[in-house]
Amino acid sequence: MKLETLFDKLHELPTIPKVAQELILQFDDPKTHIDSLARNIERDPVIAAKVLRLANSVRFHGTRDSTSIDDAAMRVGFNTLRTLVLASAMTGAFRTNAAFDLKQFWRHSFEVASICRLLARQRGVDPDTAFTCGMMHNLGELLIQTGAPEYASRLRTTVSSAAHAADETLQLGFGYPEVGAELARRWLLPQIIQDAIAYQAKPRQAPEGDQMALLVAQAARIADAIERFGGAGEAAREAVEGPLMEGIDLDQLFEALPEVVQADRAFSEVLA
Repeated sequence: MKLETLFDKLHELPTIPKVAQELILQFDDPKTHIDSLARNIERDPVIAAKVLRLANSVRFHGTRDSTSIDDAAMRVGFNTLRTLVLASAMTGAFRTNAAFDLKQFWRHSFEVASICRLLARQRGVDPDTAFTCGMMHNLGELLIQTGAPEYASRLRTTVSSAAHAADETLQLGFGYPEVGAELARRWLLPQIIQDAIAYQAKPRQAPEGDQMALLVAQAARIADAIERFGGAGEAAREAVEGPLMEGIDLDQLFEALPEVVQADRAFSEVLA
């Protein structure tokens, strides 16, 4: 099966709602104020409801309920709001069959994203961009599930992200990194996101100077180990040691992991 065939099989390409597209552009504008973001969020009932739900979750709830978008936006803050809007746009673009565990899929995506952000801070690169790349790293998996379910049903469930991608390549002729990168290209997402998705299974081949694919590869390896060993303990830490983690302070990373990963799971609960 060729990559073009998969996209040809789709009656409609998954799309991001117009309001969400406008909001994403607003977040990238340094002149944007949070009150203008709140007014645009109010235009999309789905995103607005998720913002209110997150603001009133255990993670952010204060002494009173948040009942307006203005108040909710101020409570969660600019960066969290940006993440939620982008995540809401991504999750709303796809519909899968009942056999695919969408909630688990997004929980894993946010875990990889959270780890990417920690790794980015260690390496001195933009943590928000790293988080976005991590959250979107396996969009190709969703497109395979929605666009070629007859193929997806024959794929083996594997623990390792890299092994899963290799399995797809063997059976379909391409893997989710290629599919996700092509979707990102058709969505006109920034080149840095396209490259992070495309080269996550071969980060050393990424364009010179681009570290995002490497961060995604490292974060996916760590997330796989956490899943395999039931948490971010010593066994998971030892399992990820190797050349891929060169330059990373694993002790510092694993010390911070439990709190960070638990906090960002609030997103997957809100989006489910």
